[in-house]
Amino acid sequence: MPRIMLYRVTRPLDLAPEVYPPFISLILQGEKQLQIGTQSVHYRAGELFIAATDMPATGRVTVAEADAPYLAVRLTLDFALLSDLICTMPATADAPLSKGMAVLAADDMLLAAWLRLLRLRDHPADIAVLAPLAERELLYRLLCGPQGQLLRQAADVSSHFSAVQRPISWLKSHYAQPVRMAALAGMANMSLSVFHRRFKAVTGLTPLQYQKHLRLYAARSQLLLMRGKVAAVAASVGYESLTQFTREYERLFGDPPARDSRRHRQ
Repeated sequence: MPRIMLYRVTRPLDLAPEVYPPFISLILQGEKQLQIGTQSVHYRAGELFIAATDMPATGRVTVAEADAPYLAVRLTLDFALLSDLICTMPATADAPLSKGMAVLAADDMLLAAWLRLLRLRDHPADIAVLAPLAERELLYRLLCGPQGQLLRQAADVSSHFSAVQRPISWLKSHYAQPVRMAALAGMANMSLSVFHRRFKAVTGLTPLQYQKHLRLYAARSQLLLMRGKVAAVAASVGYESLTQFTREYERLFGDPPARDSRRHRQ
């Protein structure tokens, strides 16, 4: 099941900054905190996190021990499957634009759906036939729940939520390039003021903040994994000023680039 990831962590741990794809995640044991822009999201065992759009975030496993490790499962969302399922369900009334993320308690039916999906890992021969059915049941339970409207908006190509996805996708692929707000607003077919408001409502960040996070996360990955020179890395992600890059990097990650890189290699 390629879109399912299982996690096991035996101690509190800072996680690498990541641009999370749209996903749903259930904590089975332990607790985790995500920092998305200025928003801090904390969730624990028995709770589900939904990210309905690409989310630049830093994370920390806050509760984990060797004899009681943090355990979680994550499923990357398939919007084609979600849209197909929604078409078979009764229509719902229009709702205000949802935030792109939510935390909710998993009820017994939702937990049972997760369990049926995960048990297929022990029966590989059944996965091709039964995994799509189990995933469909899981998504159905979510759509019927308190955050179903969020998933409906994300899967509806005509929604304001989906309109914001077009500039988000462009920024993900072109974060190192200079950006014009008017051009991004045009991708969403919105006025500049409406686009700015709806973009922040969905992502928790302004468009420029979103681009900045993409740049800095990419830079940190290069520095920690490939040990590149700071000036070259800054230029590769779109910064013309090394001073500005260093200042914004330290503001987001707590240390200037060179020190942060050395600390993680120790």
